[in-house]
Amino acid sequence: MSRIICCIFFLLVYFGYTQENPQSYREDQIYFSLYYNSLGDNLNNFKENRFSSSLNFGFIRDIPLSKSGKFAIGLGLGIGINSFNNNLKLSNSNSYILLDNRDIPQKNVFNFSEFQVPLEIRWRNSSINNYKFWRIYTGLKYSRLFSSTYSFENEQESYKLKDVPINLDQLGFTLNIGFNTWNIGLYKSVNSFFNKKIQSLPKELEQFKLGLVFYIL
Repeated sequence: MSRIICCIFFLLVYFGYTQENPQSYREDQIYFSLYYNSLGDNLNNFKENRFSSSLNFGFIRDIPLSKSGKFAIGLGLGIGINSFNNNLKLSNSNSYILLDNRDIPQKNVFNFSEFQVPLEIRWRNSSINNYKFWRIYTGLKYSRLFSSTYSFENEQESYKLKDVPINLDQLGFTLNIGFNTWNIGLYKSVNSFFNKKIQSLPKELEQFKLGLVFYIL
């Protein structure tokens, strides 16, 4: 994992020096986003309850592809904190049951934190003197989990599991559209939420996120 982070850092620095052009400009940005999280409805009797969220923070290096600066590639590094509330109960790291909707526990939540590497193809109708503009940024986001827990609590029992078998490597499509600071963000994963090597866990669940993305120059 450390090698991946070092390679990404090297690429950011390399492009930062090789792309300098006095006739162009960059939209290097700090990003902050808040999403509503979902795992879809492809698994029979699977239900989501309460609010599931994702909080993300990071930096994106802008690499202009045109002198006007309206077309660019963005490559970044960030951190995400996620929660998923639903009726899937893990009894241990390899088995699960789906709880009846009439028996909603006090707590049944998956939490995980991740390093993020967003890669965006960027278009905006900006200029070197115009800081308020429309943007369409689309691309991929790779994430690597570095911690995960599952917590369950009802009137009869309470326990927590660490190192939950969530897929450590997550990859998904992203689309951010908006004006100035405010943007609508979408994320759709292309792989399973749980580790596919554990056959007893469902493979139908995949992350989908909808929320707001803020870019700060």
